[in-house]
Amino acid sequence: MSVIDEPAEEPDQIRDQLRQLFRYRACLVLGLLLGLLGGGAVFVLSGPTYTATGEVVVQAIGTAPFEGGGVSADKQISMGTERQIAQSASVAAKAAQALGERTAPAALQRDLRVSNPPETQTLVFEYSAGSADRAARLVNAFVQAYLDYRRDTAAQRIDTTVQKLNGELTPLLEQRKALDERLAAAGGGPAHAADQSGRSDLVSAIATLRGRISTLKSLDTTPGDIVRKGDPPAFPSSPGLNVLLLTGAVAGLALGILAAWVRSVLEPRIRSVADVQESLRAPVLGILPRRRSGGGVLEVGGSGRGNRAEAHRTIAFRLVHDRRFAGCGSLLIVSPRDDADAVPVAVNLAGALAEIGADVLLVEANLRTPVLAQRLPLRPSHGRPVPGSWAEGERLTVDAGADGRFALLPGREVPNPARALTSPQFARLLNAAGPDEHVVVVTGPLLAHADGLAVAKQAAGVVVVCDLHEVRRDDLDRVRELITAAGGHILGAVLDKGSRRRVLRRLADGGPAQRKRGRHGSRTVPAPPVHPHAFPYAPSGPASAVPPGPPLPGVDPSRADGAPADARSARG
Repeated sequence: MSVIDEPAEEPDQIRDQLRQLFRYRACLVLGLLLGLLGGGAVFVLSGPTYTATGEVVVQAIGTAPFEGGGVSADKQISMGTERQIAQSASVAAKAAQALGERTAPAALQRDLRVSNPPETQTLVFEYSAGSADRAARLVNAFVQAYLDYRRDTAAQRIDTTVQKLNGELTPLLEQRKALDERLAAAGGGPAHAADQSGRSDLVSAIATLRGRISTLKSLDTTPGDIVRKGDPPAFPSSPGLNVLLLTGAVAGLALGILAAWVRSVLEPRIRSVADVQESLRAPVLGILPRRRSGGGVLEVGGSGRGNRAEAHRTIAFRLVHDRRFAGCGSLLIVSPRDDADAVPVAVNLAGALAEIGADVLLVEANLRTPVLAQRLPLRPSHGRPVPGSWAEGERLTVDAGADGRFALLPGREVPNPARALTSPQFARLLNAAGPDEHVVVVTGPLLAHADGLAVAKQAAGVVVVCDLHEVRRDDLDRVRELITAAGGHILGAVLDKGSRRRVLRRLADGGPAQRKRGRHGSRTVPAPPVHPHAFPYAPSGPASAVPPGPPLPGVDPSRADGAPADARSARG
């Protein structure tokens, strides 16, 4: 079955990865803005670019260019060599000289491009400049400079060869002149016949040299023909503003995605509900909506019908029917650090339990800076304080509206909080709760001091309150290790979205995903049967308040009745 379901989980994993990237919307938006600014800056700083084009057909030097025999193999043209000549500094110097500019040839060469289409003897000159007229003038100057360079080079080679042949011809002419004078002065005889034969040889050699000179002088030194003259282009060749902005946006978005991925990899905070469950080895009992500014601590009871009040009622409903907690009423509410406030969760859970008719005692086990008595609506108490014993001190009554009320044991500054929390009086207070009685204890941050560990060892269960946007994986790992080492049970976690964040912070961090990972990453345990009179109403909170969690730790899934797996879970 798992093999069949694996392909179905791939879209979920892709969606989770995309959600992780889109949580860092500031990186994406910043990258997009930087890309747009970069594209606009390139357009403004570089300006439009115009490219003019000229084409030349290169031909070999020969005596009869229109003959059908073509050009001999030793006179074939190498287009690669011609392309290098067209891009050489000598041609650039000739072009600069023709234009009358003092620009260095190397500067002119930077914007020149010469190409040779395959299977042709054509050179394509392209020149880019800031104006259409300048691009046309420069491309025409380079075309003409290339032709002039080839023509001058061919003429220079011909002149050099002719001069060498003339140097060979001059002595022969002098020898023929001397023989002519000798033949005119001498009569007949054998000497005359020898001079006649020598003169014939000289005349043949002179004729051969004169023929070669005549052939060289008749060579066609035309290097090629211009088939396309560079005209001023009508439109710029550089990309326009829209193209640059689009390119910059794509590049910036890619950079923003890379930055978001790097930040998600290096993010120490939790990024999903599954991260919380994996760190605590316990389910997420509920997710509290954002808290409105100016609201009181007690949201359950009376007119408390908001989303947060219903979420607290849903969490209390789940705790009441949790096999590990039902029947043992001592519950510890604690947060890892100061970024999450466990007091509102403890107060509202106490109020929600009081609404179902249970006797609830809220204990403020913060014996360092107690402030809970000043934050709750209190009624006159009937108890009497016992001097020297905080656990047996005066009980105050908290008015939770017309639906119920609960008792409060306020905190009090004592010289030694650890001794007070481990005293026999406090232990009896936690263990005296009956089936319909619940003791809800709230302490300071667990990682700030060890007071919470002293309570976790004696309480039936621990609920960890986490700020959905600030809690770190390392903190949750330490909380689980400490509570487990102290002998406590973590019933689950309550995630609080906190108060409404500023717009810029919400843009910078979209917060963790509230959706769980694949189907097999977190199995659910069927909910225990609900007694019809156990809760006076059906919870109407948001659906996300109670996400399905993994198997409850300490419960044997093979038992149909959900019996605990060990003696300690039997307490819960």
